[in-house]
Amino acid sequence: MTSTLRNSILFSLATIGLIACGAAKDALNGDAQTSYCEAVCDWAVECSGEEGALDACLEATRAADSNCAAAENGELNPASSTLVEDCVATVDSDSCDGLTGSIDAQGTATPSTACITSEGTSATATYDAARTAVQPSGAEFCDDLGETICSHVVDCLVGENSELVSDTLQAACVDGPISGIVTSCNAVDLEVGYGTDANPNRLSANVCSNTLNGLDDSCAVFTADAWPPECVGSVVEVSELASVVEQLISLAADNGVELP
Repeated sequence: MTSTLRNSILFSLATIGLIACGAAKDALNGDAQTSYCEAVCDWAVECSGEEGALDACLEATRAADSNCAAAENGELNPASSTLVEDCVATVDSDSCDGLTGSIDAQGTATPSTACITSEGTSATATYDAARTAVQPSGAEFCDDLGETICSHVVDCLVGENSELVSDTLQAACVDGPISGIVTSCNAVDLEVGYGTDANPNRLSANVCSNTLNGLDDSCAVFTADAWPPECVGSVVEVSELASVVEQLISLAADNGVELP
């Protein structure tokens, strides 16, 4: 073989190698896309209403799933990119039951099959990290619950008597009838937990809080029937509930409001 022919063959092989490497690089340098982390955090923030928790959610989920960075940086190959797109589509259409639903719905919620396919074993950890990141700690939860209950009280009383000062009533409610509930609530372990670390107390308390927060009629908070059974044991003792309602009614009477 002449040196000229040998050089020609080597040049051709080198050219083929460069083309192959270039093609592989192009396949990995796709367009940036919405990652599973971004999608599940948007979902969690929308369902919880905690817009300020987005950054914390993204930090927590990205730490749990390295595939998110690859998607956001456009580093996925076409096949993997398609799998992530399919996953994100299921998250976008998911209900809020995994975060705000019944005890069973919260406890058994899992990522979609599409997300498990695209993210592998990280899918569930990332999903749980998102749900945890958008919820307050146990102590914060109890304070928020007290404020929520009293906001209903104020809405009802001010609706009946516009002369009442909302801030004054809110403080009177939080420091008075509802202070016992906040104290009882703080005595219970209400830290957020899912999967192997699931916390039944918090799942019950979430249902209690979501139900009370969603009352169509604020004045209903003055009746024991408006308090869902999930509240008992998680945020208030059975023996306390009747007393709390009586104290709320007394607060209304003290401010010149006679409830129906």
